[in-house]
Amino acid sequence: MRTAMSLSLILFLLLALAHPAAAKTKAHPTAPGQYTDWNGEIDELEVVEAFKTSDYTKIVVEPFDTSATPLPEKSDNTAEPVKAVLASVTPPLVEGLHEELPKLPVALAKEGETAAPRELRIRGKILVMDPGSRSARYWGSFGAGAARAQIAGEVLDAATGKVLLRFTQERRSGFGAFGGDYEKLMKRNLKQIGGDIGGMLKLF
Repeated sequence: MRTAMSLSLILFLLLALAHPAAAKTKAHPTAPGQYTDWNGEIDELEVVEAFKTSDYTKIVVEPFDTSATPLPEKSDNTAEPVKAVLASVTPPLVEGLHEELPKLPVALAKEGETAAPRELRIRGKILVMDPGSRSARYWGSFGAGAARAQIAGEVLDAATGKVLLRFTQERRSGFGAFGGDYEKLMKRNLKQIGGDIGGMLKLF
């Protein structure tokens, strides 16, 4: 009886010790495949081809496409703030990405610039740029009237043009003085998404 109990205890301890390691491995798989809620951070991720971020010396972000981003009605008081943010939508993404990867140069792509060896490129489009409702944020309950941004993006090997990753990510912001400034909240979402992309790349 005592031997059986000892064996059971040893088996339990081995399983308990092995479980955290297994969970950590499954949390951010980097093998080719499609994943939802990847690492509890990225909404949707497709790993097209395995790679290591450490093999690259620079990240270049191309201007994100906003041509098909839905806009508020012209008569709406949020129309101008949304247009203003969409006119300069990429810098906040670059800022968030750089803060997450401070040792890796991150830059905006320049027109006519040729791709360099060992360079990662990020491109994408803005699917949603919702300014939310300032009054709902001010008067409503937690989460009411939140500003929302959603993007779809790709990470490429610049030298070969091969797509390495495809992803979709969304962020929401619902806090600010007197309901929050529209532009500040939308830019905050973009910066956070940039940070999410940087955090993702750190794990490859």
